[in-house]
Amino acid sequence: MTQGELSPLLGGRKDSRFERVSEEPVYQGVRYRMHRLTERLPDGKIAERDVLRHPGAAVIVAVDGDGKIVLIEQHRPALGHNLLEIPAGLLEPGEDPQVTARRELIEETGFSPGSVKPLLVLHPAPGFSDEKMYVFLAEELREGEQDLDEGEFVEVHRCTPQQVRELIRSGQITDGKSIAALLWYFTFEMTNGTLVSEEEG
Repeated sequence: MTQGELSPLLGGRKDSRFERVSEEPVYQGVRYRMHRLTERLPDGKIAERDVLRHPGAAVIVAVDGDGKIVLIEQHRPALGHNLLEIPAGLLEPGEDPQVTARRELIEETGFSPGSVKPLLVLHPAPGFSDEKMYVFLAEELREGEQDLDEGEFVEVHRCTPQQVRELIRSGQITDGKSIAALLWYFTFEMTNGTLVSEEEG
């Protein structure tokens, strides 16, 4: 393959020029493990990398019967303030991501989905983590009570697609997974004219 030429498998292509020499755990946190990965590079040099090993997560674009999108507002300690996001949660060991999506949506919002459809897979931080996010579309929502974990404080908001677009455009939604999943939804799931354009609305 010449430089600049696109392969059908380019996005997940194994590159044999990079050789994994070793990998060892250096820190075990509450949920995540940090490893030191040693690689031999194409020029023969050895490089050490910090790699965060992650269990993976399910991410949910939840749309109610009125076409409104369910957002959650929660405190993010690493940032020191709240964020507007779409629901998401970590996979349990061996758990099907769709099961995680249903569980997390109910726990964080109280909404139980009648249908859950896979949309896409994201690698949110491939520079240092192997985290994989499975994004789903949840519809036919039935309202219920939140079942939050201890220490979780989540406020639920329901917004029209136009409001969500404006929240993204104005910088009030900065969470990467939420922006990517919502823009995918607007682009590929709402192509029947449901999403009103700025000129129309």
